[in-house]
Amino acid sequence: MTKECVKPEISDYSFLRLFSATIILQEQNPIIDNYQLEKDLFEYYNKEEYHFLFEDLKKKEDILITDGNYVELNEVFQQGYAFGLLLMLRDNHHIKSIINITKEDAKEILSTFDVEQVNAMSSLCNELSNKNNSLKNMKKEYK
Repeated sequence: MTKECVKPEISDYSFLRLFSATIILQEQNPIIDNYQLEKDLFEYYNKEEYHFLFEDLKKKEDILITDGNYVELNEVFQQGYAFGLLLMLRDNHHIKSIINITKEDAKEILSTFDVEQVNAMSSLCNELSNKNNSLKNMKKEYK
């Protein structure tokens, strides 16, 4: 009996590379709150238009606490640090990452992906940015 393995179109590390390059080219904040990103990505994991981006990533669901749901990125972040894509920044209780690539590097990274992948990640990054900006504005209003 032979087993057939299917390699995902986008590996977990490729996801991080595509995400990071997109953030840089969209001129968004290059500082990532690792834990917050894992939580934020959870709501996009099963969306049909983005699901193929998450093929090689695992989601963790907490049945009792919905705030405990996240997409597991710990190993991917470690790869990002090892290959110089990210720099680690410790901030009290959270670990943050700084995207460590230039716009030229980002363009080169995007050139290794197909148009559908680049467009989907661009849309995902825009949605994440809009969501985070809305939350920041709400917090300011309630102060």
